Amino acid sequence: MAATDESESANPPTTPPYDKENEVGADTEASPDAEPKRTVTGVKWFFAYTSLLSTVLLFALDNTIVANIQPSIVESFGTQDTLAWIGVSFVLGQSVILPIGKAFGMFSMKTLFLISLVLFEGGSAICGASPNMTALIIGRVISGIGGSGLYVGAMTFIAVMTTPHERPIYFSGIMSIWGFGNVLGPIIGGSFAQSSATWRWGFYINLPIAGIFLPAYIFCLPNINAMPNTAFSKRLRMQDWLGIVVFVAFCACFSMAGSFGGTLFAWSSGSEITLWVMTFVLLIAFILITKYHPFVTAEHKLLPVQFMKTKDLIILPIQAFLVAGAMFMSIYYTPLIFQFTRGDSPLEAGVRILPLICMIVFGSLLNGVVMPKLGYYMPWYIVGNAMLVVGAALMTTIKASTSNAAIYGFTVLIGLGVGCYQSAGIAVVSALAPASEVNNAVSLMTIAQVVGTILALSVSGSIFQNIALTKLASVLPNATHSDITQLVTGTSGSFYKSLSADLKTVVVEQVTMAIRDSFYYLVGSTALAFILSLFLGRKRLFLSGGAVAT
Repeated sequence: MAATDESESANPPTTPPYDKENEVGADTEASPDAEPKRTVTGVKWFFAYTSLLSTVLLFALDNTIVANIQPSIVESFGTQDTLAWIGVSFVLGQSVILPIGKAFGMFSMKTLFLISLVLFEGGSAICGASPNMTALIIGRVISGIGGSGLYVGAMTFIAVMTTPHERPIYFSGIMSIWGFGNVLGPIIGGSFAQSSATWRWGFYINLPIAGIFLPAYIFCLPNINAMPNTAFSKRLRMQDWLGIVVFVAFCACFSMAGSFGGTLFAWSSGSEITLWVMTFVLLIAFILITKYHPFVTAEHKLLPVQFMKTKDLIILPIQAFLVAGAMFMSIYYTPLIFQFTRGDSPLEAGVRILPLICMIVFGSLLNGVVMPKLGYYMPWYIVGNAMLVVGAALMTTIKASTSNAAIYGFTVLIGLGVGCYQSAGIAVVSALAPASEVNNAVSLMTIAQVVGTILALSVSGSIFQNIALTKLASVLPNATHSDITQLVTGTSGSFYKSLSADLKTVVVEQVTMAIRDSFYYLVGSTALAFILSLFLGRKRLFLSGGAVAT
């Protein structure tokens, strides 16, 4: 690959063959009709893949581990007003996932991966040792940046190192671990919050796990560099810096506007209105930059829309956007139902969502095994979204008296619906997109998941918190705003414990109704996803011999 040929360097192949020194991927040179082979095999492949699973697990754990330790953190620092920043700060860090994904196609993947690991673990260490809320928020932002690099890096490694036929099963393993980690987060966080180790070990736990897999990160992951002959300074110039600044600013304003409305800021306040105005202005600016950016070529733009030339390559990122929100909503609010209605501890409430995660894992593995054999991907989206719509609709019927079996049944439908196609998306777009655009396709799918999570948690969080605060204020007229806000975080707080039995019953009923109402967002989003799934292609993606259908 000549360093002087910028057009060739701009779109390096993200599937093999690479230079021999880079030791990557599947060998596709033998025959155009032959099934390609992985060059990283045996024990080395086992440790390489396991190490990637470990980083996705750590990233997923940090996504939700604060769900059950927020009251403990607030009690330690006594800063109720900054509670919303605990969750938002990690999402803010993740807003760089799109430029990081682009960077994985321009620079040494292994070097970027290890840098991301250092940032993630360093941020975790800062969070665990934080003397105040400010330090904790900074640590969460750093962890979000590093975690996003680990996540998109793992996805890109798998997309590059595996053959098209085996890719779905390996992606299903990644997505199963991601779902498992997101569910395990509240359980681990709740366990530490109740133990003598304190909530700080909810963040420290990342360090020993990463230490165990460190040799595999260093010695088993291949050194992939798609542009080895292009000067570093030239690759820096290829980055869409204007697009990066506008996109990160949009994500920051969007996540803060959605999370702070009605909690940290009143909806009618100047701060909240400013955040929403900036969100829409930056969104329009990013769309215009993506379409008309005069300073970079199409292949260098931050949002790689140039390969989205079919309806499936447009619909699939939207599906990833919507299903990520569905999964995270269920993970966040199902434990809260049991905490309020059954008086569960954070640990017990976390265990209650095992039916949800088991179905996500089962569905993902089933998809990974069966879809490549049958070849069709459209049915998985239709069936999965149909189950999601039914499960979400049933969640809007819950009451404080709804039986455990009924709630488990509702979450089983949601979990199986998510599992049916959550892991399929990246494998499918990797097969549908041109070989030179696989890295861009993976980046687009991962950012769709992140932004989908931001939207779902922001909107549903605003619905839940505002309805809950309004209802609780009406039944507890003498309580302070700080006390009522504490009630929304769970039943482990001192104010809830000080209430009489009758008032506790009233609080539980009001909060349960607020949780129920938040699921109307999920009904709408899953209905949209179901409608879109009807327009997906009906062709076989994989032929019986394992090749990708054209």
